[in-house]
Amino acid sequence: MKGKIFTPDEANRMLPLVSRIADDIVSAYERVNDAIQAFEAERPKAEADENRLPLLRTCDRDVTAALAKLQALIYEVENLGGTVKDHRLGKIDFYGEVDGEIVYLCWQRGEEVIGFFHGLEENSGKRHPLPTKIAA
Repeated sequence: MKGKIFTPDEANRMLPLVSRIADDIVSAYERVNDAIQAFEAERPKAEADENRLPLLRTCDRDVTAALAKLQALIYEVENLGGTVKDHRLGKIDFYGEVDGEIVYLCWQRGEEVIGFFHGLEENSGKRHPLPTKIAA
């Protein structure tokens, strides 16, 4: 494990920025999927008709650009100390501590505060409410 251990208050103070980045991640992820689908749809046509190769190259560039944008957004979250757990839903975790154990403080788009955590070995579907004594 590497990274800062956040209190819920520290992580919550970043949520306005993290929320905007998460919105951008979800949009970028959709663009990646759309670009891949366009590439996959064009590939058999280009294999049958080499005049379509320029369009296939354009589709390939679109996939590359969309992936680069998504990766840049993921780096933004990582530079803040978070980890993107779900690109489609905009789930982001931060290292935290609950009852002396290092855990993930978990947040997802639409939530106003970080109110849940899960163990490092648990998936984000196993969210537990933060204990009141440390909840922000």
